[in-house]
Amino acid sequence: MLPPVPPPVPKDLPADAVRVETFGNLPDQPSWDFTLSQTNAAQALDLYTEPAFAFVVFPTRYSERGIKVDRPAPFLFRASARVKLPKGEPQLLLRSRTGTRLWMDGRLILSTRFPSLNSDGHEEVPPAPVALAPGLRYLQPGQFEALTNIISDGAEHLFTVEAVIGVKDRRPEAGDLCVAISDGGGKSFRLLSPRQNIALTEEGWAAYETERREFHHREDVRRRHTVAAAEEKYWQQRHAAARAQVSTRAKTGSSIDGFIDAKLATTNLTPAPLTDDSAFLRRVTLDVIGTLPSPVDVQSFVADRSPDKRARAIDRLLRHPGWAEPWVSYWQDVLAENPGIVKPMLNNTGPFRWWLRESFEDNKPMDRFATELILMEGSTYYGGPAGFGVATENDVPLAQKAQIVAQSFMGMQLQCARCHDAPFHHFKQQDLFSVTAMLKREPQKVPLSSSIPTNANIIIGRVVNVTLKPGSTVEPAWPFADVMPDEVPAEVLRNAKDSRERLAALVTSPRNQRFARVLANRVWKQYLGWGIVEPVDDWETATPSHPELLDFLADELVAHDYDLKHLAKLILNSKTYQRVARPDGSIDARPEQRFFAAPARRRMTAEQLVDSLFTAVGKRFDAEEMNMDVDGRRPVKEFNNLGTPVHSWEFTSLSNERDRPALAMPKAQSITDTLSTFGWRESRQNPQTVRDHSPNVLQPAALANSVLANGRVSRLSDDSAITALALMEQPVQELVNAVFLQVLSRPPTPNETKTFSEVLSAGYDRRKLEPAHSQSAKPRAANRAVSWSNHLNPEATKLKQEQERTTRAGDPPTDRLRADWRERMEDMVWSLVNSPEFVFVP
Repeated sequence: MLPPVPPPVPKDLPADAVRVETFGNLPDQPSWDFTLSQTNAAQALDLYTEPAFAFVVFPTRYSERGIKVDRPAPFLFRASARVKLPKGEPQLLLRSRTGTRLWMDGRLILSTRFPSLNSDGHEEVPPAPVALAPGLRYLQPGQFEALTNIISDGAEHLFTVEAVIGVKDRRPEAGDLCVAISDGGGKSFRLLSPRQNIALTEEGWAAYETERREFHHREDVRRRHTVAAAEEKYWQQRHAAARAQVSTRAKTGSSIDGFIDAKLATTNLTPAPLTDDSAFLRRVTLDVIGTLPSPVDVQSFVADRSPDKRARAIDRLLRHPGWAEPWVSYWQDVLAENPGIVKPMLNNTGPFRWWLRESFEDNKPMDRFATELILMEGSTYYGGPAGFGVATENDVPLAQKAQIVAQSFMGMQLQCARCHDAPFHHFKQQDLFSVTAMLKREPQKVPLSSSIPTNANIIIGRVVNVTLKPGSTVEPAWPFADVMPDEVPAEVLRNAKDSRERLAALVTSPRNQRFARVLANRVWKQYLGWGIVEPVDDWETATPSHPELLDFLADELVAHDYDLKHLAKLILNSKTYQRVARPDGSIDARPEQRFFAAPARRRMTAEQLVDSLFTAVGKRFDAEEMNMDVDGRRPVKEFNNLGTPVHSWEFTSLSNERDRPALAMPKAQSITDTLSTFGWRESRQNPQTVRDHSPNVLQPAALANSVLANGRVSRLSDDSAITALALMEQPVQELVNAVFLQVLSRPPTPNETKTFSEVLSAGYDRRKLEPAHSQSAKPRAANRAVSWSNHLNPEATKLKQEQERTTRAGDPPTDRLRADWRERMEDMVWSLVNSPEFVFVP
């Protein structure tokens, strides 16, 4: 073991912040047995600042194409700052989940050990941590802490924290890495900082963590655009060529309503009237950002008398960061994004959900979106499109990816061509394996498992043929000359020898009109309930109901640089979209009888429903981290960490193939149970465009009786927005109005006002109590660390069973309202979220 070497004194320390730098290419070992001077390959990775010695997330690294990539691991994390200490005998506290050292004026004063990187599941469950001072945030599972007293002269001192992170393929996470200081004598701790005073309490840390994550999120946006400047210029050139290609097909003066009205004029159908303002705002907000409008937005919109207010509302929503949320969940289904938190390589993909979110947050052109997906570059396990390349099939790993690409972007169903020529499509097995070879970048052999016996004599309406013999080799080739000739301009390909890049260029070429039409049709179906072509992902025998409209939308998409927001804006501003919805049966499945006299009535998607339930009552999920290795001791190939969900699309399958109760996540399970009931798939083994939205008895049962609906959404706890409304001084009629705006995005009718006012009037003047403190202010109990390392210990199971009982009991009700009145208020909330009006898009 080398003797500790003090870190160098930085020459450019900021006066009011902590200077952070990281170095890569370290020895892959859990020890300090190295120095940077001895490690010739060490390289500087990052240089940035933080306001305090508290580090919750590292900057994301991006390739020159703006795609998230893995940072070299392990890496050395070093943070330095000069801090003036209080005079006396303060205490310093160091917390970390890995080997970490704290230096003061070049003297090592605190350190934490490296964790053991092996575990068999039988370890002891650690005792509940003891708070070192009143109100101090409890030590979190998987973290270590060290404490020391120092004698301070009240002067400024140089502090440096060093940590080795990401050893032996462990997830490179910061955990709760921090340094805190107390004035001593059992007084409270605050984060060590050159300027700021941030209490190390549960509330103080939560606020700091939220602020820093938001800051780094904004920095990530800026950074990926900066590093990808050349890439964006390349796409600008491609889009200029695409605009020139489509200009010859442009239909001047065309409009969505014009095409719809022209076909309606051939019938005796009367178009539905336009929705009222509150219904319109609820619909467009759900469609664009995936959740409910705020009561303030509803009131201001309804009160606005401007003739262009709907157009302005659409523009505002299209600028909203929530634009990305509905499209992430949509493309998770379409592209079969299927990450697992246990054994992520077992029949799963990587979590490329984060690339999906970044793509729609940036409003990435859809041809670039498809290209990045097909190229499958970047991070595999931390959110890059390379995660799409992790295969769920073992005999021909990329065959399923070829099928998904064709189905998603060209409406071609190649699934049957995996083992034989497709019996109901014109595709042959050769077609699928040619695309597979293009993705593989080399010839693809046909394995025995991807075939059926040639003498099987299988008949499914027609004879099933096998035209590829097992063991034969298929060369990379573009098989869809009837849709797009195998011609790519030289300036488009940056590597002419790369068959995968060639495939991406052919799929997204402006000459490949199928690509733009399929995308336009997907957007249309999302907002109108039916596609112009049905089914949207199988165009083999499909006929467009409005071929000229489909061409118009596709050309608009290409002419505006494949901007999905432009297409959405056209559709959302049309009268066709804004009409009163009718049941699905009013729109015939046959294309010649599909007129779009009204949008189809749609039920909220599972994600819209659950996100809206929590939005309606102003609560957070408060679910567990999607991670069964909370102490970070196992390799990422064995355990994923998908973070703590704040949107429904961030959940994934919680199942553990061995069904071990100590690995349960009770709060998350209560949410995923409701999601699954309404059509969400916790496991996406195959691509899917249209979910099974059929009503079933579990759906009303889930809204009426589940832990989520009864114990959380309807419960007036201290963190409920309904509780805050109930505590306001206002007439009971105004309270009823406020709750209707909060939950149903409209004011109540006179009859509804009368009914609910009568229910709430009794005891309304005496409803409020004066407790000593609210539930939210009560200190949390310490969390005993249950993880894979100790999940086979009986004590771990007992702890999880207790968590299950607590979760089933629901959120603790507020003690600021009398129980009898509070329960009637909860009944009102329950009745509103259980109404069909809540569940359906207006």
